[in-house]
Amino acid sequence: MTSQATTSFPVAWRDPADAGLTWFRDPMHFPAPVTPLTSAFLRECLEPGVAAACEAMVSPLATLRHTAFNGWVYNSPVLAVPPGELGARMEQHMPVMGDHMDNLGRRWETEYLPAVRRLTDEIESLDFSGDADSARAALDRLVEIEIEIWRIHFLVVFPKLAAGERFSGIYTQVTGTTEEMEPYRCLQGIPNKSLEADRALWDLAQEARRTPAVAQALAGGTPGAALDALDHSPEGRAWRERFEAFLAEYGHRAQALELAAPTWIEEPSFAVENLRRYLAAEAADPEGQRAAHLAEAEALVDAARARIGDDAGLRAAFDHALDTARAAWPLEEDHAFHIDQRSLAGATRRAFQRLAVDLVGRGRLGATDDVWYLDLDALRDGVAGADLTARAQAGRRAHAEDSLLEAPPLLGVPPDPDAPVDPGLTKFFGTPGPPVVEGAVLRGSAGSRGRVEGVARVVRSVDELHLVQPGEILVCRSTTPPWTPVFASIAGLVTDTGGVLAHGAIVAREYAIPAVMGTKIATQVIADGQRITVDGDAGEVLIA
Repeated sequence: MTSQATTSFPVAWRDPADAGLTWFRDPMHFPAPVTPLTSAFLRECLEPGVAAACEAMVSPLATLRHTAFNGWVYNSPVLAVPPGELGARMEQHMPVMGDHMDNLGRRWETEYLPAVRRLTDEIESLDFSGDADSARAALDRLVEIEIEIWRIHFLVVFPKLAAGERFSGIYTQVTGTTEEMEPYRCLQGIPNKSLEADRALWDLAQEARRTPAVAQALAGGTPGAALDALDHSPEGRAWRERFEAFLAEYGHRAQALELAAPTWIEEPSFAVENLRRYLAAEAADPEGQRAAHLAEAEALVDAARARIGDDAGLRAAFDHALDTARAAWPLEEDHAFHIDQRSLAGATRRAFQRLAVDLVGRGRLGATDDVWYLDLDALRDGVAGADLTARAQAGRRAHAEDSLLEAPPLLGVPPDPDAPVDPGLTKFFGTPGPPVVEGAVLRGSAGSRGRVEGVARVVRSVDELHLVQPGEILVCRSTTPPWTPVFASIAGLVTDTGGVLAHGAIVAREYAIPAVMGTKIATQVIADGQRITVDGDAGEVLIA
């Protein structure tokens, strides 16, 4: 293992060849350092899963490397062929990707989702309590399952993005629009699992509002105390049963992409805080908003079709691109519900917890929470009989130290400034380059239409999300599907990362709140409590 020092961010390369790659920090998915187990999980499970998906699609990418340096996650795209052969590779790739786009909706329902459910059930059944050989076999099987689940994950995500880009291209050709988000407004209003979860939570809030004993219990004290107070009345106990049913269905989600993060089932305070927001403000009915957005989408589509006129070929291509994009679009949230939440944050976390319980019982680990501070190699040693207590303590110390570091945006070899940039990836991750500030105006990407002035609530971690009050503007590094209930009560959104296709932008459009994405430095230059103006059409934030 060789080392490189970048000012105050030392880097140890596992393979000296890695120093010759370009590594991009991923603050959108991992805004904070991850634990050693999550880092190892990404490297041993996600990387080969991406590679398998890329091979199935004959992609110009061989894989997307994922490595945590000092706990901070970086990725590096690895080409499948030398640069001079990319043209030929793309000729092979395009018809295969076309097939994946055209059939994504059908494959999700008939192939991918059944497989994810079966594999998730198998994760739940893994037993680590036997002898060393059977425990090692269970751990090896867990890694095999996770690789397959990540393969499915990217067989969904890549074609979903491509289907959106195909429709965006033909819509722009037909309409001549220069508004980047307009094509994607044609894809809004379609039911998905995140909106379904938000509606279920909203319904619980409306029921609590109609029941004084429930509303009063939920209003005071800590979230845990509020739930306990519900047990003091028959109405409260009945409502709490329905809340527990909500968690059983929708609570397999954590607030971060981190195996150490508890799910809502384990820690329901975030759901309770959202219920309080709904009770404190007249949050719009998510289903009513969805119907309005669907009507707006149909109006845009009708206007585009009218411009096509009698060109039957163009009309057929437009309709095909629209149909396949609409079939794919809900999978942004649906794959997160079934894969990221139920399978990874839920079942996989519980599997490692079961392993931790066994290791503690055998005296090889001091506490179950120590498991997150070990990598997979250490766990393999643990099931074979090694004492892991000292290694877990060292992992805890390193993780605490990592959180104090300032991670640079790039490591390794600087990117080629003349290399072509994938427009779809730019729309997802945001425009590359330094932040753009002109006087009091911070520029980013237009994420969702509208203009709003209000109080900025700067949230630098999920632990601070409960501080956001109804009617405030959420300023954060990025958002993930578990954050979606917050959108029903905020007035606007500003993020450091992402573009028009990032999660926050898509959800902001569904909730009709202005959003500016990818400012890079909003959480640094906007003061908590400061009044700002968000212009979602221009992609600008005016800092008062």
